[in-house]
Amino acid sequence: NSKVTAAEAVTAEFEAANVSLAFNGTAANTFAVYQNTPNPVTAETTIGFNLAEAGKATVTFTSVDGKVLAVIEKNDTVKGYNSITVNAANIAATGVVYYTVATANNTATNKMVIVK
Repeated sequence: NSKVTAAEAVTAEFEAANVSLAFNGTAANTFAVYQNTPNPVTAETTIGFNLAEAGKATVTFTSVDGKVLAVIEKNDTVKGYNSITVNAANIAATGVVYYTVATANNTATNKMVIVK
């Protein structure tokens, strides 16, 4: 769903039709967090996530012992696919790091490896 224009589709007869998108097999109206790429991380990585509704998303990075390493808040997410790019230099750790994407109604955690 676009912030600028509404999603529209029409049939060959110019009748309104439903629009749906899927990313990596996930419907655009469901919550999912994807594996970061590239992984392992040497400089930058991108974390993709799919949201069921627009709003605020928080990405928290934690070490294996539970210490919070960094927090990124994204207040302008859209329904559907979103992503953030993270510089490994901003996360004070090497090795396995967990990232959690949280919204008002959903939370999911994945892990990545940082190599410096």
